[in-house]
Amino acid sequence: MEQNQEYIVTAFTENQIGVLNRITAIYLRRKINIESLRVSESSVKGISMFIISSITTEQVMARVVKQIKKIIEVFDAEYYTADDLITQEVALYKISKSIFENGGGFEMVNKYPGTRVLEMNGDYVVVEMTGTRNEVELLYKELKGSGALEQFSRSGSVVLHRESIEEKLNMFI
Repeated sequence: MEQNQEYIVTAFTENQIGVLNRITAIYLRRKINIESLRVSESSVKGISMFIISSITTEQVMARVVKQIKKIIEVFDAEYYTADDLITQEVALYKISKSIFENGGGFEMVNKYPGTRVLEMNGDYVVVEMTGTRNEVELLYKELKGSGALEQFSRSGSVVLHRESIEEKLNMFI
């Protein structure tokens, strides 16, 4: 039996109204939960890049990508595991100021690479972290376990392909 794991779909599309709806409808029809979704302009003007993370089997993901490729505005779509791409997330943690008063908060946060304090005031400290999904989760769990975490927000995966895609994208414009 095939095992569920995280797959990341990258799709390059025309920047048109309704494309997001048509792509997410494919996931909805197959009852696949989208873990994270990010849409932005790609490095080629006029082409949008969708990054969609979900947990499913490779067989199901292959069918999803096949359906996405059938959408007229889609130039290309592929699926990957996190190891196949260069991935990072940005997370913001709003932490109770009380944990920092005895120095324990700085010790806890500084042991994670990619963290920095964005804001401090009398009530809370906002810490930003850039790292892998696992690193973001580790700091989240530690802060949550300490009772100091007041708020949390994350970007979802931001990715770069290991191979160059610009040449391929320029063929579509």
